[in-house]
Amino acid sequence: MVNVFKSEAGQQQVITSYDRLLKRWPVAIQEVDIDTSYGTTHCIVAGNPGNPPLILLHGVGDNSAVMWALNIEALAAHFYCIAVDTLGGPGKSRPNEHFHKKTFRQLQWLEEVIAHFTAEKVYMAGVSNGAYMAYNYAAANPGKVARVVCLEGGMVIKPFKAMLQTLLLMFPELLNPTEENLLKVLKKMSHPDSGMLEEHPWVAEHLVLLMKHHNQQAMFVHQLKKYDHMQGLAARDKLYFLIADHRLKSKKDFMRIMQHGMYRYKIIPQAGHGINHEQPATINHEMLDFLLQDIEASNMADSCRTS
Repeated sequence: MVNVFKSEAGQQQVITSYDRLLKRWPVAIQEVDIDTSYGTTHCIVAGNPGNPPLILLHGVGDNSAVMWALNIEALAAHFYCIAVDTLGGPGKSRPNEHFHKKTFRQLQWLEEVIAHFTAEKVYMAGVSNGAYMAYNYAAANPGKVARVVCLEGGMVIKPFKAMLQTLLLMFPELLNPTEENLLKVLKKMSHPDSGMLEEHPWVAEHLVLLMKHHNQQAMFVHQLKKYDHMQGLAARDKLYFLIADHRLKSKKDFMRIMQHGMYRYKIIPQAGHGINHEQPATINHEMLDFLLQDIEASNMADSCRTS
């Protein structure tokens, strides 16, 4: 069985902080546990169930409670939001004995989560590794997704290099994981002009707690799939990529994919890897502007047919 946290005491600290974060959410929520083939998957649900479903996926070292805290109010006004705690991540999901490199199938796991909500077609959004998962699901199942927003991530050409680059950002500070050093990691990943750490210290506090107590090897069970150009094109019109301008030079491979494949994307100024935390108002606007386009078009068509 994979240990998601380094210790039981650390896990309890994270869960206590998780629950405290949820009290800050400005919308009514429900917490739902879903039994899947690979363990219990925890979801935070917000918004009107009559609205279109929006699957929200967080990054490698995050969880849903912190990832969407600054975005959920805007998103839940239009969508039935389903924020998924990734199996192996430092949230409330709990893997079982089948959560193993040899047996775990990420797409099957997501299918089971989505099926619980009886959704035939979903909207999706993800940050970092969550963006990869959202892209990967859309590319494999273009008929099952309406629109997808990928923030600071998506397809990968060199899976090992992508994983290594993320880990290297955390060194050498991660070797001595004091609060001061872990804050330095957050600052390295943030835009120099970002005021997120000062404006939302409770977000930074929780992220530091996750870095300190999460067993990141638990996420190695999620094996990255190399980008397939033709498969990506099948879902291209449903995809929108939001990319932070911080450390843009390190994203050359990704930008080549964007340009060669003629994908829709936008570079967000004064934003770092925590793009939706650093620029929440901008990201909320960009996400909703893209996600709502076909809903508005469909409503307009229905109006014309009935008039």
